[in-house]
Amino acid sequence: MDERVYLKSHGPDSQWLVGSNMREALSVPLQQQTTPLSEFLSALFQALDREGLRPCILRNYEGFPSINIGNDVDLFIRSSELPRAMRASSSIEGIRIVGYAERQYVANIFLEGVCSATGTRMQHVDFNLSLTWKGLPYLTTDAVLEAAIPRSAGNLTFLVPCPVHEAVISLFASLLVGGGLKEKYFPEVQRTFAGSRIEAVAALRPQFGFKNATRLVDSVIGGDRVRILGCIRSLRVSLSLRSLLHRPVRSILAVVRHYTNELAVRFSPGNVETVCILGLDGGGKTTLIETLIPLLHSAAVVVEKDHPRIQSSFVRASSEMTPGAEFKAQTPRSSLVSMANVLAWLLDEWLNQFFGKRNLTLRITENCWCDLLAAPGRYRYGGPKWFARFVGKLFPSPDLWIMLDPLADNLQTTNPDVHPAKIRRQLDVYRAFVKTRRRYVILDASQPADRVTESAYAAIIDTLAQRADKTLKNRFQQRKDTN
Repeated sequence: MDERVYLKSHGPDSQWLVGSNMREALSVPLQQQTTPLSEFLSALFQALDREGLRPCILRNYEGFPSINIGNDVDLFIRSSELPRAMRASSSIEGIRIVGYAERQYVANIFLEGVCSATGTRMQHVDFNLSLTWKGLPYLTTDAVLEAAIPRSAGNLTFLVPCPVHEAVISLFASLLVGGGLKEKYFPEVQRTFAGSRIEAVAALRPQFGFKNATRLVDSVIGGDRVRILGCIRSLRVSLSLRSLLHRPVRSILAVVRHYTNELAVRFSPGNVETVCILGLDGGGKTTLIETLIPLLHSAAVVVEKDHPRIQSSFVRASSEMTPGAEFKAQTPRSSLVSMANVLAWLLDEWLNQFFGKRNLTLRITENCWCDLLAAPGRYRYGGPKWFARFVGKLFPSPDLWIMLDPLADNLQTTNPDVHPAKIRRQLDVYRAFVKTRRRYVILDASQPADRVTESAYAAIIDTLAQRADKTLKNRFQQRKDTN
């Protein structure tokens, strides 16, 4: 079924002119209302309660319900409860899931339509499924959930870990897992260990032994950061040996699953979502990207402007150029050199899909191989066009193409460097090219900048939401079928 989308601003009273071949229009309205954090949290807890879930909020809840002092909301549930948690999250009115990533120990969801701070529209929620290092638990799920205590904030009532468990979780998230010490949580961890030393040692003893547990707790109480960091190796070794001794088969399988999952996450191109913005040099592409990235914060684990190394070496700075202006005339490279550079660019693009990421990543780029056809002088490309077209078919295709059309057919300029005929040819190439893509939008770049930004944002959100919905259906329908 055809998934192409052709959308273009049309007149002052119409947001979209919809092409006849599109399957469905964007469902996100321009400048939509966002839900305050307090209302979102209330709706989330109510939805989870309807599913019979009472998750434990691990940390950063002190400002609830109106302020989130962390970047995300960390909820702790049993792994078997994840399908119900996702069903609850997707049922909240006015909220869209725009991203989903899952590891063995955590499921990340990215929600659009939540205002947790001025100017924000996204909220990142983590459903933590276990407290582990390399698949080996340092605190058991049952121990944390059974010892959880209720806490009230405004009209909200939720569970939080007991103080000792919360201190251990806050400390080990950076120390055991990351190999460092996060100062943000250290003062509270130190106070908790000092006030509940015996309880802290008892909580750590089953997985690390009395000697290692006592050494770590006393080092934290004394504030000796060098000694604390010196405990990392012995803690990891003790956790590994004790896990293998008491649960050999289960521990080996857990470690294997951990590394298998990590490889899949880090080297799967499916965890990269790409948006490519086409348009004339100096026509607002760079400004649009710089405006979009803050709005899309928390739409994925990483939201970034893409700067592939090979591509960047070909492209000269163009953000200050007049729309449609050509670079100063330079001698094109030889055909062989040009073709070799295109192949190097192709290799770099694929390497960028598989490497250089640790989790779900949203990349926005303003350049693509189509520029070799539309503006070959920009790359000093001297190779044949048929070769650029052929290699272009081998490039990884972005999930969404956005073209900024300045209606250059009617462009009037006194700048001698701008040649309307060349502008029209360049735009014709972009128009013809983008309409062959699977999913694209064409926006009227002559509209006010904020309107263009909102239109591009809506297109991106709709694309991400549809892709996330497909991922969730495949993931949880598959589990249902296997059960």
